Amino acid sequence: MLVLCLISTQVEGQLWRRKLSQGEIDPLRYERPFWMGFSITANYGQLKIARSEDFKYQDSLLSMRAVGYPGFGLGGITNFHLNTYFDLRMLPQLHFNQRNIMYTFTDRVSDVSLESISFDLPILLRYSSFRHENKRMYVIAGARFSHDFASREDKVRGPFLEVIATKKQFVSYEFGFGFDIYTDMFKFSPEIKMTNSITNMISPDPYIYNGSIGAMQVRLLQISFHFE
Repeated sequence: MLVLCLISTQVEGQLWRRKLSQGEIDPLRYERPFWMGFSITANYGQLKIARSEDFKYQDSLLSMRAVGYPGFGLGGITNFHLNTYFDLRMLPQLHFNQRNIMYTFTDRVSDVSLESISFDLPILLRYSSFRHENKRMYVIAGARFSHDFASREDKVRGPFLEVIATKKQFVSYEFGFGFDIYTDMFKFSPEIKMTNSITNMISPDPYIYNGSIGAMQVRLLQISFHFE
């Protein structure tokens, strides 16, 4: 056992010296099994909506159109280092978004706001390329579980109230890519990611604003800046 420990220590020391000679900053820092960080995210949210069967019976409603807006998010990073190329990551975040749906009636146009304050928990598998000096590229994919604190699912609705009610919980899939840039103080990673919900978010009711929508999914483009 002592011999194996000595051999392992010698091999690790040789690896560290070889990487250091190639100009890598603290090459073994991110070989640890676990580390944490924080993330700042800018995003652009859009809705994909499908008409319900009741839409064709709404004589006064001509069309519906989703309008997207930019948003932002803040959160943390928990990274489990599996091996040289794979990491398992959890990124709990709080996101602030707004999307609108424009309803065109025969006598008016209604622009109904759909605000969202969601707690999101993406669980992602990340595959990284071989580190070249102090940079490397990676791709990432996984699932995201969300709870919307601004959901109107439990709010009072009526035929004359401009309310779009969505479900509180929904599930999405995510995929994207990014770059690791190693510095003396931390690892900086700009990342681009797409998020698409897979569950129907609409909370049905018989009133015209919700009742005209048969299915609703979120499409989210995110640009994140990770600091680890």
